[in-house]
Amino acid sequence: MEIERLETDRLDEASEVLARAFHDDPAWRWVIPDEPRRRRLLPWLFRVGFEITVADVWTTPGPVLGAARWLPPGRAAMRIAPALRAFVSTPVRLGSATGRFFAYGRAVENLRAQVAPEPHWYLAGIGVDPATQRRGIGSALLRPGLEGAAADGVRAVLLTNSERNLTFYERNGFRIVGEADTPEDGPHAWAMVRDP
Repeated sequence: MEIERLETDRLDEASEVLARAFHDDPAWRWVIPDEPRRRRLLPWLFRVGFEITVADVWTTPGPVLGAARWLPPGRAAMRIAPALRAFVSTPVRLGSATGRFFAYGRAVENLRAQVAPEPHWYLAGIGVDPATQRRGIGSALLRPGLEGAAADGVRAVLLTNSERNLTFYERNGFRIVGEADTPEDGPHAWAMVRDP
């Protein structure tokens, strides 16, 4: 399966695909319990994520069938100006879900820091359009980060809130190294690593 870097003119398309892929994810169901509201907000949230994260983003040629954001070690995690804009606009857009959104983000980063305090390649998000899942797209989207981690001699790290994703990641060489609720009253998460 061929993949390529995501061009900025395809960010909206990728955001829509990720919104469909994560619509029923336990974390997003916890952050935004109202299903129609979640359907409206997720494309915007994923677009903001693309704008603020200084990640390598990969997708399929032609129509976007999936996307993966890989954050290599030693790179700043966020772009300052878009992050400041998001910090202001997120409470306006999310309203009552704002507290859960930020609590979830803090808990995920705390779990990540606990299981992987050393430099690593971090899978900051991956999703495949539900209509095209189970065709090898997800495994192909993992490849750039796994190859980068191996070349750097460091681990690849990810967190997932979906238990059904564990076997997919295990088939791709990851193993569970920790788990916790994110946050304490929130969705359960599994931290996984793949050694170089």
